[in-house]
Amino acid sequence: MSKNNKSQKKTIVLQSTVNQSIKNEGVSSKTSFSYGKWLAIGALIITLFVAFSGGFDNQFVDWDDHVYIENDYLVTEPKGHFGEAFKSHVALNYHPLTIVSMMINSSVSGADNPKAFIVTNFIIHLLNTLMVFWLLMLLTKRRLMASFFAALLFAIHPMRVESVTWISERKDVLYGFFFIAGCISYLYYLDAGKKNKYLIISLILFVLSCLSKAQAVVLPIVFFLFDYWRDRKIDTKAIVEKVPFLVFSLLFGLIATNIQSGGDFHGTIHIIGEQRSALSLKVFTMMDRIQYAGYGFVMYFYHLFVPINLCTFYPYEADGVNKLYSTGIVFSLIIVGLTIFSARKSKLFLFGIGFFAVTVALVLQFISVGAAIMADRYTYIPYIGLFFVLAMLLDQLAEKNQSLKQVVWVGAFAFAGFCLFQTRKQVETWQNTGTLFGQIIKLFPNDYRAYYTYGKYVGEKEGKLEESIEANKKAIELGYKDDAGPWENLGTAYGIKGDTPKALEYFSEAIKRGASSGETYMNRGMAYFNLNQPAKAIPDFEKSLTMKNDKIVMSRGLLATSYLASGNATKALENFNQVIEKDGSQDPVHFYNRGLAKQTLGDRAGAIADFQKTLTLQPNYEAAKKSLAGLGA
Repeated sequence: MSKNNKSQKKTIVLQSTVNQSIKNEGVSSKTSFSYGKWLAIGALIITLFVAFSGGFDNQFVDWDDHVYIENDYLVTEPKGHFGEAFKSHVALNYHPLTIVSMMINSSVSGADNPKAFIVTNFIIHLLNTLMVFWLLMLLTKRRLMASFFAALLFAIHPMRVESVTWISERKDVLYGFFFIAGCISYLYYLDAGKKNKYLIISLILFVLSCLSKAQAVVLPIVFFLFDYWRDRKIDTKAIVEKVPFLVFSLLFGLIATNIQSGGDFHGTIHIIGEQRSALSLKVFTMMDRIQYAGYGFVMYFYHLFVPINLCTFYPYEADGVNKLYSTGIVFSLIIVGLTIFSARKSKLFLFGIGFFAVTVALVLQFISVGAAIMADRYTYIPYIGLFFVLAMLLDQLAEKNQSLKQVVWVGAFAFAGFCLFQTRKQVETWQNTGTLFGQIIKLFPNDYRAYYTYGKYVGEKEGKLEESIEANKKAIELGYKDDAGPWENLGTAYGIKGDTPKALEYFSEAIKRGASSGETYMNRGMAYFNLNQPAKAIPDFEKSLTMKNDKIVMSRGLLATSYLASGNATKALENFNQVIEKDGSQDPVHFYNRGLAKQTLGDRAGAIADFQKTLTLQPNYEAAKKSLAGLGA
């Protein structure tokens, strides 16, 4: 063999070795990436459980849970009502899929089991977290560390707690599920040669998201942001393909606006439970609304980096907050200006902050909804954009300066650890109504609504009468004006304490202020009766029977007893017959008192039968024994 041939052979062998080395390195890199991806997924699941499992045993709270579950017959009695969920709205929101999901919870675990509802919220949030990780991997072209960190913040940031732990916010995690899935499907549409099947899937997911919460209507605008991120030209095709999305956006937007204004969308969607019109364009001036929007926009940025003193309720009129409203506009304009300016050099800020701005815009209180200027739950989807920007900046910084790489990520995950700690604390505040409204009082000590709800809860559920009295009096002192609630609570507390004159005073004041519950009249009637004034009690008991009253049997029994005490045995017997024979009462007191009425009217046999029935129900009823002995029975 010639020297040249030997040299050529060595070159070929060497080249083969290099190729094999490159191939092996590629396999190694791919294996390492796959291992890292599954490690990231496992870390997300474990961290999520650590963050939220402390709230699995929380209770229903008096903050919409009674509207969505306890007083919603679709949920308490789901059988045969699933279709009706699509023809009704709850708490001025049309979100039938959310209600259906709660109906399924109720069918499986019962409507009185809060743990089942909370755990379901958690599971959906877990799935959303994994999809956010998937979405970010697509957006970043598989930048593992950046995608993982952003998904981790989505998973455990304290601003997530309201959406995950609050049962009534099922709508957040559910609309988020379909919204994120729709984003993933659209990215596949862009990255897989614009195959129409992905666009159709995106449309279906978009509709499902809108049926879960109206905040989803902005998804078509988000798709334009994805076009921008992927360098797609916004031409006629890019616009026309989104027309079906925009049509559904308009439809669900009209439904939401109509219902929030107290309508029924042309008679097609009826109310379930209580209704109060929450949507108002007249409460505040245009300048007010712009200031509130600017304040909320900036505060959402602030709470991303400083997630402390989070609250369920941020009132417009909180002390000190109104001084920041004008500042909010200035900072918002600065953020928007810098974002637009940055687009010359990088798409990152315009895309990420644009994602945040588009998805949060509808809940920035340009249109005032309710009594709160902002809410943690409104950031559930919008924060994805800000988490993405933060993670990408950290990743780019670590890449450019390898000496700082460890410092960058140690600092980033230290912040994530702080978020985990704060989330666990925030989950505890949702333990029950008392802990929830106690937190509001702590952060906003001049909010009368919080004192009222707190006082009602600790009085009724925990029997802390003095604490209840103090809280309700504080609500009145601070100018409570929504209804007669605190006065009713005070009447109940003093009645339980045995201070009947005070109970009578507060029940009378509650009625003067327009108390609409039959129970308030019943309670005042009981106060009159206990003060030996049965004649005054009778009109109150009669009134209570004509109003909304969950204690009809009790009211009628007290009415009958008052007639008996005032000497009208005929009317007493008439009402005792009603409460026993028609209402089905098995109260021994009712049978004993009916026996007395019959005895007064000369019906000896009937009286004996009722006294004997009394002893059947309560064998140690001494008065019945004496009455039978007096009749010689």
